[in-house]
Amino acid sequence: MTKEELEKRHPDYDAWVGQWRFYMRSYLGGKVYRDGDYLLQHPFESAANYKRRKETAYYYNYCGPIVDIFVSHLFRREARADFGSLTGDLLFEAFLNDADLDGASLKHFMRDAERLAGVYGRVSILVDKPGVPALTLAGAMQDGIRPYVTLVTPENLVDWSYERLASGKPMLSMVKIKEGEDEYRIWTKDRWELWEVEEDGSTVLIAMGEHGLGEVPLVNLYNRKSGAQMLGVSDLQDIADINKNIYYLCSDAKEIIENTAFPMLAVPYEKGGGDKKALGPRNILQFDPAEPNARPYWLEAPHSSLTEIREWVKQDIAEIHRIAKMGGVKATEDYGAVKSGVALELEYQQLYAALSEKADNLELAQNKVLELWAKWQGKFFDGVVDYPDDFSARDIDRDIDNAIKTQSARVDSATFKRELQKKIAAAALPKLDESVRTTINSEIDLSVVC
Repeated sequence: MTKEELEKRHPDYDAWVGQWRFYMRSYLGGKVYRDGDYLLQHPFESAANYKRRKETAYYYNYCGPIVDIFVSHLFRREARADFGSLTGDLLFEAFLNDADLDGASLKHFMRDAERLAGVYGRVSILVDKPGVPALTLAGAMQDGIRPYVTLVTPENLVDWSYERLASGKPMLSMVKIKEGEDEYRIWTKDRWELWEVEEDGSTVLIAMGEHGLGEVPLVNLYNRKSGAQMLGVSDLQDIADINKNIYYLCSDAKEIIENTAFPMLAVPYEKGGGDKKALGPRNILQFDPAEPNARPYWLEAPHSSLTEIREWVKQDIAEIHRIAKMGGVKATEDYGAVKSGVALELEYQQLYAALSEKADNLELAQNKVLELWAKWQGKFFDGVVDYPDDFSARDIDRDIDNAIKTQSARVDSATFKRELQKKIAAAALPKLDESVRTTINSEIDLSVVC
């Protein structure tokens, strides 16, 4: 394979990689954001002043908390997991506790994957297995010879291709992952290859192997699907640009304050002086000494534009929360007019619909990961992972109060009473372990009789 073939990138990669990096910098903030050169230089602004303005700029990060809040809602309750015939498999139990061979459990790994999917719009999960054979189960447990998962960001997955099956279903047939500065790993449906580009421009095949899975062991976790293969919709798609505008405005406001904090000195110029004086907020303004009352004075600039900038920033912040469907969450803050209960409920419903779609995509991805894990082991995954998709806001106190009042009604039904008590228990203790909840429900079934 030539250097040109190895470094070839998918057209969609070239079209989107700059945007992906912008989303990640917007999420991380801090020095990473400032180093992204998102603060534009004003016309006629000196290079020295622009450099100073960049160094003193600060970034109000609204992107990071929004993505984190979505992830927090998705993982607030445990997913219902039935691992089928894999239950009790010691290697599978080890995988659940250390999914990436770096100490992260499968739950924590999927949470991190969901966070990056929210930023990029889509991340990929590679399910791989060490090529070293294990002679015994104990040896496999000790040496970690079992399938494991690795996160692949869109920035590192540089090329891919799909093929259409006879059924019409599209199937991923090749991916190229950049693993180092000059290293690329290529996966196809039956093999993998690791290539390196040498300093002289030649390429070397470092390693290769067959996997026999009949498919590329890569799973795509979409935040929201865009309709195009390998391209998802980021939670920051519109928010990051608005947050960047706030970054601009804050820099402009800071510059105005600095330039107007100290007035400009105006002094008479010397007759016949040939020196040219530079004008500006940090320089001295000169005037004709022959003018009436030609005495030095301080010239102060107005601050009226600061009010306009402040209002613009407030509007941008409110728009960020509207786009993120978090207007109801921020309703107590003074970012606009007080919203009606109907308007807040509508925003809540939009938020819960978005979370439900995320939960469905997360569920599909994790089930596929487990299918590939079992396939590497020569087994079949016959279980299911079901993420909660009910994110409606519930007032627990109100639910319990209503349930207790309903319980006093004269309804001669043991089933009604049992289900009502289960509802009270679920509302009062929403974060119970599933085994404890099962025990409580069993005790209710045994104790309630007409």
